Amino acid sequence: MLIAHISDLHLNTLFSDSNIRKIERLLDYIVANHADHLIITGDLTDNADESDWLLLRNHLHKRKLLNSKYLTVLPGNHDIFGGPQRAEDIFDFPSRCKKVDYYEKLRSFNNYFEETFENCLYVSQNNNYPFLKELNDEVLLLGMNSILEYSITKNPFASNGEIKLNQFFEIEQVLKKFNSDGYVKIATLHHHFNKIKNTKRSIAGLWQNIEKQTMKLRKKKRLFSLFNKYKIDLIIHGHIHYNEYYQRKGLNFINGGASIKGYSGESLRVNFIEINNKSITCNLHKITKSDEIKIEVLYSNKKSEEKVLV
Repeated sequence: MLIAHISDLHLNTLFSDSNIRKIERLLDYIVANHADHLIITGDLTDNADESDWLLLRNHLHKRKLLNSKYLTVLPGNHDIFGGPQRAEDIFDFPSRCKKVDYYEKLRSFNNYFEETFENCLYVSQNNNYPFLKELNDEVLLLGMNSILEYSITKNPFASNGEIKLNQFFEIEQVLKKFNSDGYVKIATLHHHFNKIKNTKRSIAGLWQNIEKQTMKLRKKKRLFSLFNKYKIDLIIHGHIHYNEYYQRKGLNFINGGASIKGYSGESLRVNFIEINNKSITCNLHKITKSDEIKIEVLYSNKKSEEKVLV
């Protein structure tokens, strides 16, 4: 089975329509490479504009991807709260977040991609999260909502995340009910578990510097324990705008947050995760403007393979 993973598309046609052309190109590349399933781990939009959800929905439908069998979509913080678009918006952004009806916005997001929740093994009655899919006879996919409600103390810039206790307990019940060593188990959410890198690149703008200090997944320790208890093979996410494999607490993580934006320069990026008889290999494909393709092995549990740049 071949799974394509992208994240943080930040579609924003009101202020800039350049990303949609990149997204179209990326989707066409995924289809051309015969991916069996596409996972988008949040921040589909930049400004929480429903017209952008509709536009992306239409492009997914055009490529016959708008189906639970072929597509999994998760919300990101920008899908619920948006983000400041101009310098003068930065200082007013917290008051804007405070006015957002979190649960109504989450319901709207789910409704725009309602087909992706069909035919699941489990879908929560609490706004659809968690959900569990059987992608084929060897892969279980767990979907979670890590977007935290706005709080002036816990989430002052709407960038922090948390799996709240009611969802956490429900996840444990689901994993317990469908626990089987015969499956490769993949958990998906928007927020990251790693520490933000101190890179040499400059982060443009005051807002990015502010947001960088507040982009945390709260209460991670209980998730580490839960994922180890039920032997989750791979956790994939976005939120931080670079692609990497990392390991924490004996667990394997893949970040796909730089599909369109990030320090990747002119290239578009997609993670292809190949699963066959419990073996997992994740290749990062970088697509340049001139259609040059560079492939890097991010992760493989095949002991004989090494991470090399092709």
